[in-house]
Amino acid sequence: MRQCTSAQFGGFRMKRFIMLLYVALFFAFSTATGVQAAQKFYVGFQPYDTISYQVIVNAELGLWKKYMPAGYELEFTPALQGTIVANNMLAGKSIAGYMSVMPATILCSKDQQAKIKMVATVGMSDGTRCSLVLVRKDAPEFKSNAELAQWLNGKVIAAPKGSASDQYLRRFFERYNVKPGEYLNQSIEVIATNFRTKKLDAASAWEPTLSRIADDVGEGIARIAADGSACDNPDLGILVMREDFITNHPEAAKGYLRSELEAQRYVLDPANQEKVIEMVSKYATGIPKKVLWYSLYGKVPANRENPVREWKSFYFNQKELDNIKTVAPFLHQEKVIAVPQLKDWVVDDSLAREVFKEAGYTPVAPDATLGYIYGQKAQDCPFKD
Repeated sequence: MRQCTSAQFGGFRMKRFIMLLYVALFFAFSTATGVQAAQKFYVGFQPYDTISYQVIVNAELGLWKKYMPAGYELEFTPALQGTIVANNMLAGKSIAGYMSVMPATILCSKDQQAKIKMVATVGMSDGTRCSLVLVRKDAPEFKSNAELAQWLNGKVIAAPKGSASDQYLRRFFERYNVKPGEYLNQSIEVIATNFRTKKLDAASAWEPTLSRIADDVGEGIARIAADGSACDNPDLGILVMREDFITNHPEAAKGYLRSELEAQRYVLDPANQEKVIEMVSKYATGIPKKVLWYSLYGKVPANRENPVREWKSFYFNQKELDNIKTVAPFLHQEKVIAVPQLKDWVVDDSLAREVFKEAGYTPVAPDATLGYIYGQKAQDCPFKD
């Protein structure tokens, strides 16, 4: 049996020493130069909600990679309702999320569990996204909101509880003294199914489910009978973010907001409409492209006189702030949240305003917004399916 000489053994020890030295130097260099495993964070959104369409654009185009510092990785996680996004944020599973003002207010009222801030607006309308009453297709033609309200008395009505659509119906009931026979908590999918099986008289839902089941470009199993103007109830979408993420990762938070700004600009550009819908269709599966297009770019209701379907301000202007202020007292009165007002620190668009200024964009008159979407007729839709 061959044995190693002392010289050979010493050579092996030297080679091992050199190899370990190389490994140590590599890790030292990696740490010094910032080459290390990426920190992964999650962003929650609703693919079946137009307030999240620009999130899909952000994910598909990888805009966040352009603006966030190196060493960060994002994963966009879809959910069917804002309350699911909210629960994930409270549990620390997501650092940011997209939702309407009602679930956002409920979320931000729970600061004993986690501090969440409203950091940007993702879109607002006068009540044409989720503040609408849908009635069954054989319902009478109503000449006024008061006539509709009278018909709704004793009827079976549904909405996803805790959603902006729920907020709208509650306000509609209060304004017109409506007493439903049943007011059910149903998801948007169940609402669509129950209209098909004639188990519902009326409901409120949001886009694109709204356009999918209504008679403008959808199945025609329901029709729009009233919008947000019936009870001065606008729609507002909000980007919320965990305060600890903003504090511990300020440059990443700012970079993500910059990518959100670019995604909103992309959606607002009329030249990108078809490309936006092609991207969204990958996530909002089962919904025809013509419906997805109409849900964002269509004229809803079809007889609406104001041509503006939606506007995106990015930061909070007075209209957005006024809307936010009305929600907490309403939810407190309805015993949905424990506090009558949100804490002063909750609404904080300082980073959004900083990002907007550094981007060099000029606000669009008359409302100092990033831009407007003007509703188009159903026959103008570029998609046939």
